Amino acid sequence: MPQRSLSEWLTLLQNRHPKEIELGLGRIRLVARELGLVDVPDRRSPAKTVVTIAGTNGKGSCVAALQALLSAAGYRVACYTSPHLINYRERIVIDGHCVSDEAICEAFEQIEQSRGQTSLTYFEFGTLAALILMAREEPDVALLEVGLGGRLDAVNILDADIAIVTGVALDHQEWLGDDLNQIGAEKAAIARAGKPLICGDPNPVAGLIGTAEKVGAKLMVNGRDFSAKQFVPLPETSLPSASIACALQATSLITGLSPSEVDTSAIGAVAVPGRFQKVTINGVSVVLDVAHNPQAATLLADRLNSFSGHLIAVVGLMADKDIPNILAPLGPMVKSWYFCNIPNQPRAADAGMLPSMLYNTNGSVSVKTRVCSSPLNALESALREATSDDQVVVFGSFFTVGPILDWWQNLPKGKKDVE
Repeated sequence: MPQRSLSEWLTLLQNRHPKEIELGLGRIRLVARELGLVDVPDRRSPAKTVVTIAGTNGKGSCVAALQALLSAAGYRVACYTSPHLINYRERIVIDGHCVSDEAICEAFEQIEQSRGQTSLTYFEFGTLAALILMAREEPDVALLEVGLGGRLDAVNILDADIAIVTGVALDHQEWLGDDLNQIGAEKAAIARAGKPLICGDPNPVAGLIGTAEKVGAKLMVNGRDFSAKQFVPLPETSLPSASIACALQATSLITGLSPSEVDTSAIGAVAVPGRFQKVTINGVSVVLDVAHNPQAATLLADRLNSFSGHLIAVVGLMADKDIPNILAPLGPMVKSWYFCNIPNQPRAADAGMLPSMLYNTNGSVSVKTRVCSSPLNALESALREATSDDQVVVFGSFFTVGPILDWWQNLPKGKKDVE
């Protein structure tokens, strides 16, 4: 049988398991055991030190900061993150480089041969592939970003030497519940007995604290047990402050360096694609941000608050999100909304329903709204309206920002710039 390409594998994995999201460790642990990744003598550890990162927002920024800090300190670092913006290879990065299509396909084939009759989700398959490739390279540190929640997320089949929870807010309520204590408990369950649990929230919810105590983890709270201010000099960065603080504290623990000894200069160069990323297209300033829950949308609104011109929004969202409370923070600021459908995403919200949700959120505020067929179609329409004095903001989902970022990267040099 001919070898499948990466795109063929991904299409297969997206459609084979009966549910897109199905939390639980039973299936993946069974296959991981067959692969020799867990619960077997002389198992192939993915790294000397495993750091697992959870949190409603700021996980990707924390991983990026940690990768930069540890690499600057001479450590070999492997990262597993999700979702990707443009290319699946973004999810598995070793020594600063995305792994190849061929390497991922080889890992997928190995999983296929080992899984027997066990059906795995798209994310579970990808997690196992990342662990296989990391174990093959034997890096010093593996950074594993939780996909959803924590306790029942696929990455939690491994015991974390250091666990990080960047913060807790409402998101993914269908799977995690509507109670912050419950959500905090789910996220804190990535911690292990006797190991550090770094919390980026200065006032952690009781559910997180209780789980840390039950597990026997060493809870370290931002502002109480550590602070980014301890690490000086601290370069200016657009990354969330909680993510930076968590990354700095984890670096200190891993390297054994005191805060005054950690080289913080690497943080200044860290830029995470799609996280308040500023670009210029045909003379118009555009902000790309994957904000897809109320907390992230509030942070985005705060960052845009200093802009004095007209704000034009391009928005595409998943239907299972708290759409009214995602739109609300930017509602008073935006003069024109371009709502877009997201092709080939079954979970995407119908763009035609979003103007009424905005109206219910904004009341009688009169703004321009338009429904577009795709993120790129919406952006092109927004750019036709915008002048050089306006600000366009694209937000709502990785699946909204990703296609636009891909399109922007392929523009001729004369039509684009980075701010």
